[in-house]
Amino acid sequence: MTERSRILVVDDIEENLVALEALLRRDDADIVTARSGNEALELVLQHDFALAFLDVQMPEMNGFELAEYMRGAERSKYIPIIFLTAGTGEANRVFRGYESGAVDFLFKPVDPNILRHKTDTFIALDQQRKKLAEQYQQLQESEGLLREAVQAREDVLAVVSHDIRNFLQAIKSGVQMLSKPPEKLGADARAAIHGRLSSTVDLMSRVIADLLDMASIRSGRIEVKPRPEIAAHLVNEAIAVHEPLAQQKGIRLTAECDAVAAAVLCDRERVLQVFSNLLGNAIKFCRHGDQIRVRLQKMEDHIQASVVDSGPGIASEDLPLVFDAYFSGASNRRNGTGLGLYITKRIVDAHDGRIWIESETGKGTAVHFTLPLAKPEQP
Repeated sequence: MTERSRILVVDDIEENLVALEALLRRDDADIVTARSGNEALELVLQHDFALAFLDVQMPEMNGFELAEYMRGAERSKYIPIIFLTAGTGEANRVFRGYESGAVDFLFKPVDPNILRHKTDTFIALDQQRKKLAEQYQQLQESEGLLREAVQAREDVLAVVSHDIRNFLQAIKSGVQMLSKPPEKLGADARAAIHGRLSSTVDLMSRVIADLLDMASIRSGRIEVKPRPEIAAHLVNEAIAVHEPLAQQKGIRLTAECDAVAAAVLCDRERVLQVFSNLLGNAIKFCRHGDQIRVRLQKMEDHIQASVVDSGPGIASEDLPLVFDAYFSGASNRRNGTGLGLYITKRIVDAHDGRIWIESETGKGTAVHFTLPLAKPEQP
């Protein structure tokens, strides 16, 4: 709805203000009155006006002086001014009025029909200006949404053209290898290729899931369906899934929990996705002999979960960027979509939690996030 217009009426005589206010009263505008030039100047610095009626003969600051001050201020220089005076219609007075920036000069007693007609004209212009400003704002917002949509499309195309193309090439190569006759490809080699193909399909599924999550985030807040869950059970499940890969790389994966029975209010699948992203990153970057610990600490009204590793750490210049979409680190290694931590943060945000990272190059990384405790009365 378009904002109402304002009309400024300035006169040092109360009876004149009352009479003008009654004549100018309308549904689409508010009448604002001032009894002196100084009071009027304060008002024009605070509000926008569609039109100003100024009495010429006022003490301290007359209407001409007030108009000149208004024309000198950026906020009020374009307010249409109509002078009102009970004086004679001398040409030099009228000329000075127009010279001061007036659009019209009326003599008292004012014809109500002329007053209303002129007011109608300027209120209509002000309403049209406001509507144009609203439309311009909407256009700017639409343009912003369009830019985001174009950027999202380019982001998806970048991922599809790079990561998924690589996955498909790997699958194609594996299938070509498997097509060789048994005498040229032994059972062990076939099993290894089958394993690589399975891993490649899993990675491609993760990339596609990340892109779908990214689309959800772009269109609004990521969807979560919270319910009470035992936090320690979530950690144990996440570790069980990732332990084989950790053992394969010679990495020790352990859990520490000081609140075994504590329940958190969360979306189970989404929180397991958070743990999967964090543990997957830790395992990917840790070396043989490194250690990864998943800790749970019960606070006053939330659980703090931490994934702490003794890996290479994150460069200080990369730390402020790790939660940005498509960020893959200073080395620009493309071992995924670069969406994992971005999505992880949005999931934690959707739970009204907080996530942050502490890291030192050569000493390891700790990623902490919080989840709200489930209230006892919640089933």
